[in-house]
Amino acid sequence: MDFSGTDKITAFDTLFSTNHIQMLKILLSYSDTQSQKFLAVYIKFLELNYTIEFCKRNQHMQSECFPLCGCTTRDFSPDIQKLCAELLPFCTETEKKQLEQIKNLFQGMSMATEMSKTLEMMKEFMPDMSDFSPDGNSFNMEDMLMNMLSPEQKEMFTMFGGMNHDD
Repeated sequence: MDFSGTDKITAFDTLFSTNHIQMLKILLSYSDTQSQKFLAVYIKFLELNYTIEFCKRNQHMQSECFPLCGCTTRDFSPDIQKLCAELLPFCTETEKKQLEQIKNLFQGMSMATEMSKTLEMMKEFMPDMSDFSPDGNSFNMEDMLMNMLSPEQKEMFTMFGGMNHDD
């Protein structure tokens, strides 16, 4: 089952709460302003206390079998596009711009990896193709692929072990 960002937050909040804490949250809206302040702090205290106790009771759980992840082995290389999309609703405008930059960085790295694979595959199947051109002029497949990238992507490709170009 695939959860959205909001579903993950709800699952986390549900895991580290009790019915009585949820009842106090409902009572919060029926309280006067002074009582709401006290009750809000008290609710957070109860949630923290419950979380600490829950973790103590479940120390024996292996890290990949925490209830929030459904007892499945976790893939620690998440889909950056999906992660950014889930985080966006909770970000300020500045943070959204930073997330967009991170997303673009990972897209560039992914594209560079795919280009490297494609180039290697093309060299395997057509070893003489790297310096061939139909009009007789010199043609370099690496240069052609690199010219498809933006300057930022070229820089990223080179930084992450791609071809060395002085463009």
